[in-house]
Amino acid sequence: MAPLETLAKQAVALATDGQNTEAAVQQLVASGDRVSLRQAQSDLVQLVHERSDDFAATAALSLVNKALAIAGWTDPFSWKHRRKP
Repeated sequence: MAPLETLAKQAVALATDGQNTEAAVQQLVASGDRVSLRQAQSDLVQLVHERSDDFAATAALSLVNKALAIAGWTDPFSWKHRRKP
């Protein structure tokens, strides 16, 4: 596996330092955009897949998933009511 990206490393560090979960999630949201959070999620999923006993990576993945939920997403479709021509 390639080395973990910076945000994934930060998530692992936050998961292992015993900090409050909500504060750790807010730090992740503040340090990355949605694209970097998705990359960190992908890296951590691959790491957990390769080493299922890596509990720090599993906890970090949980933090990243919560950060992604808070970050939200952009919807490419406009749901405004449209009038037919």
